[in-house]
Amino acid sequence: MRGDAAAAPAIIVVPATDCFRSHQVRDAMERIKGPIKRTFLAGLVVVVPIVITGLALIWLFRFLDGFLSPAFYEILGKKIPGLGFLTEIVFIFLVGLLATNVFGSRLLKFVQDLLIRIPLVRTIYPTVKQLVEAFSSSSSSSFKKVVLVEYPQKGIFSLGFLTNEVHLDRAPDNGHFFSVYLPTNNLYLGQVALFRAEEVIFTSFTVEEGLKIILSGGTAFPPSIKSQSHKTMP
Repeated sequence: MRGDAAAAPAIIVVPATDCFRSHQVRDAMERIKGPIKRTFLAGLVVVVPIVITGLALIWLFRFLDGFLSPAFYEILGKKIPGLGFLTEIVFIFLVGLLATNVFGSRLLKFVQDLLIRIPLVRTIYPTVKQLVEAFSSSSSSSFKKVVLVEYPQKGIFSLGFLTNEVHLDRAPDNGHFFSVYLPTNNLYLGQVALFRAEEVIFTSFTVEEGLKIILSGGTAFPPSIKSQSHKTMP
């Protein structure tokens, strides 16, 4: 019977010109996909750092402005954005003026001595103070030079910051050592190691350039590194 007969498969005949046209479209899409992807990634590389920097600055502004904004609101009866931030900038500048004259420096030293005598504060304040001074080029305890040392093992060179010179009296050759700060995770985490003078390679990088190299994960390294003599150390 006709109802029991198997249905014959349908055969669709596609013209050769249509197949050729679909291949052309596919090839054209593949050709433009690469340039579009590269252009988008190039724009992403430019836009993302700008957006993150802007958001970070906005957050920092709001964070600092929020310290004194409530006090000014109580005094003035209205909120003025930026007034707290501006007041803090002026205050820091005035403290700087105070610290750069003889009377002010003595007064600040007196206040610092009082802070060091407070049990809990004396464990936090000196550490934070030294950490901030390390990034200040005007401080005697700041990073002095950017150096390369073989660390953590021979054949592996690590970028570090020279912090001081040390003489070991009981060393066999009355050794002259350099104290080097080696960031391990980020700038605020690391360890200090002593290296003999001949084990330290002085680079021509400024401290700012060294910080940039570390923060960039090494991508800011130049193609070649110029070394300097120990005598160039201040």
